Amino acid sequence: MDKKFYCVIDIGGTKILMLLIDAEGRVLFKEKHSTPVPKLPELIIGTIKSLLVKGKAKAGVDTDAAAEGIGLCIAGFIDHRNGIVYQSPNLDWQDPVKVCKMLEKVTGCPVIIENDANAAVLGEVHFGAARGHKDVVYITISTGIGGGLFLDGQLYRGSSGFAGEIGHIKPFGRGRGCKCGGNNCLEAWASGTGLSRSAEELWNKNELNNGRITAEKLFMMADEGNTLALEIVNHAAENLGYGLSNLVNLFNPTCIVLGGGIAGNRNDFIKKIENKVFAEAIYPSTRITRLFIKKAELEPEAGIWGMYALLTNKVVDND
Repeated sequence: MDKKFYCVIDIGGTKILMLLIDAEGRVLFKEKHSTPVPKLPELIIGTIKSLLVKGKAKAGVDTDAAAEGIGLCIAGFIDHRNGIVYQSPNLDWQDPVKVCKMLEKVTGCPVIIENDANAAVLGEVHFGAARGHKDVVYITISTGIGGGLFLDGQLYRGSSGFAGEIGHIKPFGRGRGCKCGGNNCLEAWASGTGLSRSAEELWNKNELNNGRITAEKLFMMADEGNTLALEIVNHAAENLGYGLSNLVNLFNPTCIVLGGGIAGNRNDFIKKIENKVFAEAIYPSTRITRLFIKKAELEPEAGIWGMYALLTNKVVDND
């Protein structure tokens, strides 16, 4: 098949998701693969190369055909201009990795890269919950907390590409370190990891299963009426509401999109966050501006479709 196609990849701490998509937005191939262990850049690049070969064969694309472009999204601190990942805790990368150059070398295709939450906000704006909105805050609540900003019709990255780190606004709580090196970040208290830590600190150790209570288990216990579990969940929702109300006051968005496994299908949790935002944000930014708070529509592929939008020039990008 002699046809234009794009290769889009979400690289996570536990999985690599690849899609081949044609110019009309049709998915030609989709596969999820475990992230190699150890998570060395060379092994990850090798996995991507193998998946691309497999994908072209499955999609009926000429094995010698090159993708029009490859788009990567990764959780971490990204220099999108130079294709460098400065740090990615999920991948255990603490030193800069020139990942775009590495992948271009083995594929012969142009490669672009973006922070996963930045890519996700673009996906939701162009294909998902935030269609039609020009000022959007996206937040993913999962193992950690990430954020993306779409302001005045454009992705806002900041001067070096590190804007939108919603998970690291502070202070929330007391005496809890965060993977970023700081203390009392929103992520440390309201992410899946933060919820588990709160449970482990407050629970009777004899009641814990191997010393652990996952966020999923905590929500289940809260639904069953466990008072302590409900208190922890409500505290996280309150903190998220405070954090988002600050962003509403700063950026005056018309839409907040909540994604990630913690928000997921928990409409009651989202409603608690929404109630807190409307209670704490300034009146003009929630009443004069018509503010929508929505659940993400594209999970877990929001970043994939954001990268597709970038590759196909659907995004106004002056950077």
